[in-house]
Amino acid sequence: MTTTQASRGLTDRSTLVVALRTTVLLAGIAAEAWNLVVVAGEGQRLSEHLGYFTVQSNVLVLVVVAWLLLRPEGRPRWFDALRGATTAYIVLTGLVWAVLLATPEEAFGLSVEFPSFVQHRLIPVLMAADWLLVPTTRPLRVGRCVAAWMAYPIAYLVVSWIRGGLGDGWIPYPFLDPAVHGGLGGLVVPTGQVLLAFVVGIALVATLGRVRWRPRPGAERPAPRIGAGSRAD
Repeated sequence: MTTTQASRGLTDRSTLVVALRTTVLLAGIAAEAWNLVVVAGEGQRLSEHLGYFTVQSNVLVLVVVAWLLLRPEGRPRWFDALRGATTAYIVLTGLVWAVLLATPEEAFGLSVEFPSFVQHRLIPVLMAADWLLVPTTRPLRVGRCVAAWMAYPIAYLVVSWIRGGLGDGWIPYPFLDPAVHGGLGGLVVPTGQVLLAFVVGIALVATLGRVRWRPRPGAERPAPRIGAGSRAD
């Protein structure tokens, strides 16, 4: 790799990047297939399995990574933002699991089951590496990314509470369950902590994407807007 190539970062066609994304895709498919076999074998409700943020974020990763592998060029202008949001969601999935949901043995030990290892450890780490290795092709606006990317986590909270209160009564995580925290008022701190973590994490991912962006070879850099200066939002 030349000095110029190193300064630009790797590309979607780089051997290392293709290998990394292929690993994510194959491991992610295997882990979710394992989960579905367990769900069917134990008679669990599929609606509950699919209701976990972990499962939803991992499925989104599989869609985005498959798209990256199948179409390394000519993607829509908004794809960088989708890739960034997906990266933020899966990385935060791993962090929230390790901090709030897993036991120390699960979070740091070797006894974790294969699907959990892949979905909570391996894929978050590999997607974070992918975001750092392969620059975006357009500069992201950090403030806009925070506002747009937070829509999904907030919608997830609302839908979970509606389902728990007005639907079948199922709530995916203890930090969302009013019964665990003495009512709705008790959810302010645990839920607020998770939302704050998402805001900070999303802002960090978007900032890294903005700092590291590089135009594709032969593409023109977008002209700066008058009065925009060095704004990051």
